[in-house]
Amino acid sequence: MLKKTTLAIALAAIFAGGAAQAATVYEADNGDKVAVYGEVGVGGHIGADYEYGEFYEDRNFIDDSFATIGVKGNKQDVYYRVELDYERENWKYGTGDMVLAIDKLFIGYKLTKDHAIEVGLTDTAFDDYDKYGDLTFDTTVETGEAGDQDRTVKYEGRISNIRLGTSYSYESESSSGAALGDVVNGYIGYFGDIVSVVVGGEKRAGSNGKSKYGEQTLLGLGVRINPIDNLTIGLNGFLEREDISPTSKSHKTNSDGTVVETTIYQDYQEQENKGALVSAKYKLSEQWEITGSYNFEEYEKWAIHNAQYGKVDHSWGDNRTWSTVGVNFKPSRSVVFAVEGNFGESAQDAYAYARVYF
Repeated sequence: MLKKTTLAIALAAIFAGGAAQAATVYEADNGDKVAVYGEVGVGGHIGADYEYGEFYEDRNFIDDSFATIGVKGNKQDVYYRVELDYERENWKYGTGDMVLAIDKLFIGYKLTKDHAIEVGLTDTAFDDYDKYGDLTFDTTVETGEAGDQDRTVKYEGRISNIRLGTSYSYESESSSGAALGDVVNGYIGYFGDIVSVVVGGEKRAGSNGKSKYGEQTLLGLGVRINPIDNLTIGLNGFLEREDISPTSKSHKTNSDGTVVETTIYQDYQEQENKGALVSAKYKLSEQWEITGSYNFEEYEKWAIHNAQYGKVDHSWGDNRTWSTVGVNFKPSRSVVFAVEGNFGESAQDAYAYARVYF
């Protein structure tokens, strides 16, 4: 409760006394700009299957409502951004509550027109393109990179059709707050009119016994192909080697007889995970699109559980495959209504969502 209250006060402080100006875009004669942007979304996962370990609770419908509001601007070559998200913690080990959190808070500097560096709470470099080849609305195959991190330094640049970026995050954390250790990642990509390709990677130092997460190496690939004007084909994939520690407990008896339980992480074991998808998006008109994907995932922990427990932990084997088919309706450029059906070994039967961007 204290964290939510503190963030609510921070949000009020940002906009207090200047609501009229904060709701508009400001541009000075010297090029300095201030803009407010955001998103409101309502929807969720229909026919959710708790067995797949993606949701916080065993419920048929998992709410995925979301809102964000941010301020961004620049003063000559210095740019900045503050963004707050209000989202439901509906993932595994989440609380299920709607929580307000600062998602981004950074200051950047344009070294040249095409090169910049930023510092603060921001997304790691590869986070911008880790799902580049996924053209569906709801995320399918999860790459598992570090995402937004505090204490991050990031560089991004462009040379003609080549874009590249790299970032370093000190003492990173998972979405649940578990220690990950320092994280370095980056990407390089070619962006053409017909074919675009992005290759990225990540190296994690590990928590050094503070959590179950040890060292990690991640490689990712994203491809988009536009063979004709209205059709886009996407390819996405990742290969990850990650050290994970089993959880064990240690008990210590104090002089007063009380017993203190401590969680111990040791004996880290490397696990190999991989996933890939093929997706497509066809534009029927300015308002209507159809999408589809075929997905494959293989996590070594599934094979380990199958060998130990005879497949009683889950109904699929060492890997799983599933497909999606969806329809997007865009009554305007800033509004989208989306419905996607899922078939096969999927964690849900369907996903429905409405979003308004401003």
